[in-house]
Amino acid sequence: MSGLTVTEKQHWKDRIARRIDKCIETLTAAEPNLMDRIQREARQRALASLGLAAWQAGLEEIERQEEALTQRKRQVERTMLAQIRGVPLDAVDSYSGTRHCDEVERAVKRRQAVHEDELLAENPTGQQILALRREKDNLLDTVWLASCSAELKTLWSKVTELLHDEPTRLERDALAIQPPMA
Repeated sequence: MSGLTVTEKQHWKDRIARRIDKCIETLTAAEPNLMDRIQREARQRALASLGLAAWQAGLEEIERQEEALTQRKRQVERTMLAQIRGVPLDAVDSYSGTRHCDEVERAVKRRQAVHEDELLAENPTGQQILALRREKDNLLDTVWLASCSAELKTLWSKVTELLHDEPTRLERDALAIQPPMA
């Protein structure tokens, strides 16, 4: 990989990332409901660990009631519109509103992501997905490590050791590649 330009390194990072994505897709296809189940359970754990489960249940009940009222309101509005137009109710289109996110929903989503990782770590396929995601997240560093000097590789290893971080398999392989000759 010696002498690669930044553009070439980016190209290889993107190519490898696409291959990792394809492997993740293959793994998730083998267990089609894994990610949906993980996301649902992670959300429940996020709500529970934030102490929001009971509040969320109350909120969901209010939302059901609001939805019922909204449906009723739309029905009345459609009936009034049909009356004004002098057409049957079936001739009037229904419409729907949009839901907006707030600060609590963003907090739940952040916590949900943490719990998704926990749940993936408890599943053999999930563990493979986590490892591949980590490889993908570190891919640009890995591509650079594969083509850098021995001094920089040593420094990288020392930083990894200092942070008590375990290098990924591809990073270990990249660190083992002999630096390009000057």
